[in-house]
Amino acid sequence: MSDVSVIGGVAQLRIGNTVLLFREALKHNFQKMEKKGVTGRDGVFHGATAQPKTPYVEGEFTKPPGMTTAQIEALSGDLIAAMFDGGTLVLRDAFVSGEIEVDDDEGKVKLRFEGASGEELPA
Repeated sequence: MSDVSVIGGVAQLRIGNTVLLFREALKHNFQKMEKKGVTGRDGVFHGATAQPKTPYVEGEFTKPPGMTTAQIEALSGDLIAAMFDGGTLVLRDAFVSGEIEVDDDEGKVKLRFEGASGEELPA
């Protein structure tokens, strides 16, 4: 019988002194540049363009009891997400970006954090 490598699973997210309990759909992108090929109307490949990307971590979390939307919006600082497989995500100078989508029926909140730089630390 062979061992199965765990490639995903549970996580916990901390920003400043606040811990957010991960519910589902935790995603991140720490890509520095997004490159796209350019082909002219002549059908010839001309090269590529490159656009800088803002690193982010997003997901759905249990809404902290008693925490208002304004308090969630004010969350900032270095964000650390400890991953199940032993790796860690670090998003520096993080802040809540975009809409704060609260599902009161399920007690969860969908959040996106953006920051100055992101780093994936291996286990």
